[in-house]
Amino acid sequence: MLLSLFLIDLAAGLYVFLPLVGRRNAGVKFYRLILIVSGALVICASIARWKWPEGILISLTVIVYTTLRYPKRLIFRIPATLLGIAYLTVAVTSWRTTTGSSWPWSVAGALSSIALLGSVNLAMLLGHWYLVVRGMSIDPLKRLTIATLAGVVLRTIVVACALIVPGVWAAMAVRQGIFFWMRTGWGLVGPIALYPLIWGTVKIRSTMAATGILYVDVVAVVIGEVLGGWLSAIVHVPV
Repeated sequence: MLLSLFLIDLAAGLYVFLPLVGRRNAGVKFYRLILIVSGALVICASIARWKWPEGILISLTVIVYTTLRYPKRLIFRIPATLLGIAYLTVAVTSWRTTTGSSWPWSVAGALSSIALLGSVNLAMLLGHWYLVVRGMSIDPLKRLTIATLAGVVLRTIVVACALIVPGVWAAMAVRQGIFFWMRTGWGLVGPIALYPLIWGTVKIRSTMAATGILYVDVVAVVIGEVLGGWLSAIVHVPV
């Protein structure tokens, strides 16, 4: 269940942040790559627990993939919008069922996790795409880099608010101390500390250096979110 939650959040994040890249900048092939990756993640998530929401996500992904050649037509825009809504809905529901959180906490946990996982991983993948598409504008990577900062700030705020709930601080900082501080250090402090390095390399258009640092950022965020999901299931609030 926790693995499925992580994969759904990652797939949702990759798709939701895709508009920040821009089809004209990266091209149709990059969009297809992200749709394939996100669809594969949903399929892997469904192996653990196949339910009808996963089937809807996969079906909509196939439709969006096949209609990418018509970006200005409703045949593409409608399923593309529905897929984004479906991703967010399934992610919130997964948080609710997996961690036992209330609906408000599930919304906060899902959105903040999607924001962090999606922005960081998509930025890393886009960094590699600069090796494929020479001369591509640096603006998409700049936007995603800023989004990574916004994502980690949002996630930090949600975790800080959750720690105020009576009993949560004692359960996390004391009884689950080593795991909680690993989650905090890797998943929250790490991305914030790496942001100036990423932004500095992006500003000078050193995309290879930025991608290398984003690799480290991805590892830190994945470790943090995996531990965060497990700890959230213990205290029933997103930490």
